[in-house]
Amino acid sequence: MMTSTELDLYGHPFVQCVTLTQGFRLPSVMKDDACFIYVHKGTQEVYAPNQKFTIRDRESILMKCGNYVANFKDVSPVSTFQSVLFHLDPGAIKKAFGNREPDFFRVSKNRQLDLTAMKIDASDLMDNFMDNMSIYFQQPALATESLMAVKLQELVLLLCDSGNNQLASQIIGTLYTPAEIAFEQVIEANLFNNLSIAEVAMLSNCSESTFKRKFKTWYNESPAKYFRRKKLERAALLLRTSDLQVNEIAWDCGFENAGHFSTCFVQAYGKNPTAYKNDLN
Repeated sequence: MMTSTELDLYGHPFVQCVTLTQGFRLPSVMKDDACFIYVHKGTQEVYAPNQKFTIRDRESILMKCGNYVANFKDVSPVSTFQSVLFHLDPGAIKKAFGNREPDFFRVSKNRQLDLTAMKIDASDLMDNFMDNMSIYFQQPALATESLMAVKLQELVLLLCDSGNNQLASQIIGTLYTPAEIAFEQVIEANLFNNLSIAEVAMLSNCSESTFKRKFKTWYNESPAKYFRRKKLERAALLLRTSDLQVNEIAWDCGFENAGHFSTCFVQAYGKNPTAYKNDLN
């Protein structure tokens, strides 16, 4: 279940204060939205086309338009997830700055186009900014357009650190420039993530049927067989060379749980992971 308080700017959604009382996964195609998410409490996993991010208390993520999968972990009525989400629109940013673009995020559109998102570590400055925003969620009538415009300016300046954070400046300067991620780069980046074929297809900006056809052309194997084989090969290597527990290996290789991992391993190697590891000793 989700509860949300939303504040607008220039007639469009600007910021939401979100509370979740149960976990879920959310595939998200953000064609017309770029955002900044600050986690007050809890853990959120974000799968971008070529990278996975884990965001915890007081940490944040800045995301361009694109395709993502969000996973909210270990959420319950007694262990809620709380975050603040800012919708970032280039037109709104320009208007908030008096129809001028600050020089520090006027960037080349041809650089770092594979950059889709970045994680931002906890900081006292960001904490203070979020604490100051809380009054507007408690009393929305105070959130006038002029004050929200100032808050948007403050957030952009804080993220870009007056021009010193080049990655944030790059993302903000190209919020609506599509990232150019090679098909095989998406595959290799997500081999060991616990994602469904449909989710990897979405991250590849393909329908599931198109993804499967394209995958067979590239790898001469179905995606399900290829992903399982690669995960099991990695698992066998870790069983031979590491001191990790079986459940840790299952998680590291992207299996749903240790039971599913053990079943797949027996099918491939004729023995369960523990027996396989013990036979090597």
